[in-house]
Amino acid sequence: MTRHNSLKNKLIIGGIVAVMIPFIITGTIICIQLSGSLIEMAKEKSLHLSNDIVWVIDTFLDTNLRIVTSIAADRNIIYASKTGDYKIAVRELNAIYKSIQLDQTTIFLTDKNGIVNADLRFPHQQGLDLSGRDYFIKAQNGVANVSDPIFAKGNSDYKTIIVFCAPIFEDKTFLGVCGLIFTTEYLADIISKTAIGEAGYAYLLNKEGLVLVHPDPDVVLKQNLFELPATHVIKEIVNSGQPGVAFYTFEGLEKIAVINQVKRTGWTAAYTQNRDEVMAPVNRLLNYIFISGIIFVVITIIIIIFISGRISSPIQQMMDTVSQVTQYSTEVIVQIGLNKKIFFANPAFEKITGIKVEDAIGTVPSLANNARIPSQAIWKELEAGNAWSGHLEFKAKVSKNIITLDVMIIPVRDGHGRIQGYLEIGRDVTDELRFEKRMNQAQKLEAIGTLAGGIAHDFNNILSIILGYAELSLLASGIDPNIEKNIRKIILASERARELVTQILSFSRQGEVELVSVKLGTIIKETLKLLRASTPSFITIDSSIVSTSCVFAEPTQIHRVVMNLFTNAVHAIGENPGTITLTLLDFMVDREFTKTHPGIHEGKHLLLRITDTGCGMSLETIEHIFDPFFTTKPKKKGTGLGLSVVHGIVKKMNGIITVYSHPGEGTIFNVVLPAIKDDAPGFREITPSIKHGTERIALIDDEINIAAAIQSILINLGYRVTAFTDSLQALSAIQSSPDEFDLIITDYTMPGLTGLDVVKKLRSAGILIPVILTSGFLGKNIEESAKEAGISQLLYKPANTYQLANSIRKALEN
Repeated sequence: MTRHNSLKNKLIIGGIVAVMIPFIITGTIICIQLSGSLIEMAKEKSLHLSNDIVWVIDTFLDTNLRIVTSIAADRNIIYASKTGDYKIAVRELNAIYKSIQLDQTTIFLTDKNGIVNADLRFPHQQGLDLSGRDYFIKAQNGVANVSDPIFAKGNSDYKTIIVFCAPIFEDKTFLGVCGLIFTTEYLADIISKTAIGEAGYAYLLNKEGLVLVHPDPDVVLKQNLFELPATHVIKEIVNSGQPGVAFYTFEGLEKIAVINQVKRTGWTAAYTQNRDEVMAPVNRLLNYIFISGIIFVVITIIIIIFISGRISSPIQQMMDTVSQVTQYSTEVIVQIGLNKKIFFANPAFEKITGIKVEDAIGTVPSLANNARIPSQAIWKELEAGNAWSGHLEFKAKVSKNIITLDVMIIPVRDGHGRIQGYLEIGRDVTDELRFEKRMNQAQKLEAIGTLAGGIAHDFNNILSIILGYAELSLLASGIDPNIEKNIRKIILASERARELVTQILSFSRQGEVELVSVKLGTIIKETLKLLRASTPSFITIDSSIVSTSCVFAEPTQIHRVVMNLFTNAVHAIGENPGTITLTLLDFMVDREFTKTHPGIHEGKHLLLRITDTGCGMSLETIEHIFDPFFTTKPKKKGTGLGLSVVHGIVKKMNGIITVYSHPGEGTIFNVVLPAIKDDAPGFREITPSIKHGTERIALIDDEINIAAAIQSILINLGYRVTAFTDSLQALSAIQSSPDEFDLIITDYTMPGLTGLDVVKKLRSAGILIPVILTSGFLGKNIEESAKEAGISQLLYKPANTYQLANSIRKALEN
């Protein structure tokens, strides 16, 4: 009892001191510097008021934006937007609308095209097109937003409105928007509650001074404040973007206007009041300060005496607030006792981990972490009074997936510093870590692609020499038939090597490929020859190439499809003996087949089927098999991109790919591609149909052997060729005598000046000789630069005589 009285006496004395000291200091300052203080107090008072107004507006905007976002995320709303059946959604929205209990608001839903399908207050608005509204366009781009006050569209009781709009998504697919509408009069009523005095009122402006919200609805969106006399001071503060107080005279009255910015929308919140009304309480303060001080002391003593026993009430309110924050937090909050057992967990814990709160109570929390720190070491750190943070890993109870939480565990102490328990706060970072891993994988693949492009370029130069001299040898007269046969085998092998390099380049080069008519069976047979050499001997390969039809495709892409599917079959068989069967046959797609296989049309198709006797796959694996980065192979043994690339290639060719498998029973992949009537082109050999010419050609290549081989081939075709192995020397020769050359053939990658640099300098000098640019690798950016420079033809190394001669004639004739 004595302690209680002592505390009460201290509260009384403290209250007296707390009340008297401010009054004494304030009275002294007012007495000494009355005039200056009055102005400063008015400014401070006005600025506080402006902060209150902005806080009210921000709270109003944030609250309703969260409400409309929550509605848009409701599964019934998503279902209604997806199916077009809005009955359940309307019932749910009616319940929400009734809880709001406002006549100055309504809730509406639109489809993905902006057509209103539900409006609770104005059902006749259904069918209204809102697709042109800014708030719909922003929501369509995935941004929940608040519109500026606008005139209402359609037939409603509202004149000017504010729209809170949130997108409705399912699996990143935009389905429509949910909108929550308030009249500007309602917002005006809200902010007017912060007003003080009888003549003061609050309003909102945009950056141009247009009135957005005002107690007088007739001026909303019609009057520009900056156009009124004596308001230039307000305009200057608004343009500065900083809060401020303006003193000005309007219609014979001195006024004070406080200006502040609403950060979320960029609006300007203003509050205007007569200066006399603002200053009157301060003027009276000097006369009544001492009397007021005595009154406040007495009141303070009385209040402290009577409510000292109820001092715990504010504490209880604070605890209630903390409890609500804990319940509605999206982060995991767990309280742990000194016995290391959980005695509280919030709803977010159950939502993220899938473990019911009642099941978790009384259990020891899991401290399994990706750093593999033992639980005992973590408890030792916590018992020593230190906080611990890291990534904890959980196995979700429902999905069985591994969930990673970024957690901090801190000791909770009492007033004497003793540890009373532990508080764990965690955030789900599973998706963030997964995204980070995929980004690292993508960067690794990009680096590999760049390296592959460089290697392929050098390899193509070597192939150019081999192919050039081989074809040059065929042009010699009186060649022995056996030697000719061997040379043709060299050319065929070079062609195959060139196709392999093209596959490497297709990995490193982005862009569209050129689709041509190809005979699928021929390409598959060639691919099988390569695959047989690299397949383990204990795996049997059976093939049945029945179809001779053609498809519209890019040959190297077909190679990639077959090799990916075949390689997957080899990996599925593993170290055990097995069989891979490859079948190609004609397949007629009928109407019934198209009903169960979307993405394909009726007509003649080719069916490529690859079957293996491997380990097979589960239904869950099949559902994700074409997802990028998904792989069942051990870590560092696969990228998870193979089948996703195959799926993309087949889709571009207007085909489909299906898979059938069961664990332990092997796998069947079916690729169905539309057939075409055109015949596929075979390998082009050197024939009399190769076009000749007599024009003068400047040949530039820093590789002496390549330049010599191409020069000899062109001379055999009748052309007059001047070869250069130095790009600077070639540029000088052409610039000095441009009329002596009809065509330029230049390599791209050369020391000193690249082929593209040579062309640019010639063009800048006004020399417009046709140019063929050659290289083993040309990136997309180089191709675009070549077009801009006016290069006639792009020729990839190694090129055979037919391709070289054909490119020359195209460049000269065009």
